[in-house]
Amino acid sequence: GLMKEGHHVAYIAGYSDGTVRPLDAITREEAAVIFYRLLSDESRMIYFSTTQPFCDVGGARWSNDEIATLYGAKIIQGDSDGCFKPGEPITRAEFATIAAKFDQLGETENKFPDVENHWAKSYINASAEKGWINGYGDGTFRPDSIIIRCEAMKLINEALDRRVNGAGLHKDAVQWPDNTPDKWYYEIVLEATNTHDYERANKPKSIETWTKIKDNPVW
Repeated sequence: GLMKEGHHVAYIAGYSDGTVRPLDAITREEAAVIFYRLLSDESRMIYFSTTQPFCDVGGARWSNDEIATLYGAKIIQGDSDGCFKPGEPITRAEFATIAAKFDQLGETENKFPDVENHWAKSYINASAEKGWINGYGDGTFRPDSIIIRCEAMKLINEALDRRVNGAGLHKDAVQWPDNTPDKWYYEIVLEATNTHDYERANKPKSIETWTKIKDNPVW
């Protein structure tokens, strides 16, 4: 598969000012960079590219190589006028589409009343089936709503079966000034931003105990 299995690498980096901004929208290029980091090493080598056709992604852009690589792997695409809109917030439908292509998910029945006529219907349903994305308590999916960064981390952690609680954290974990222990997403953000070794019971949804914080990969 395309995906890196078993190794819990950080797939979110903070910003240059030292923050992680859990409540900000996630942009289309940030989503591309996340999925690039989740590629297996062999997939990344096979598909690695620095050239892409988008009208609004220059070769010097910070996300160019990640966008080009995912484009070559047919995981992302632009819009009808050939642009990618890298700095635009990603919608739930667009996120589900990347996840479905990334994890090479198949067809499944419709799960949400508000995606029946949506362009991303098959991708949304496939991603929901696998756990990459979920609906709201009222049964809707809200495909054109935007995703915020901590929501994306929660979805990705769930799909990759990555979860830690306060007791399982390691004292050397990288912390963020805008991600404090009183927030519902505190451990979710740390899981997404720390590369770590861990131990846990050998069953799905078990909680990790981190044994070592490791340097993040150099992509």
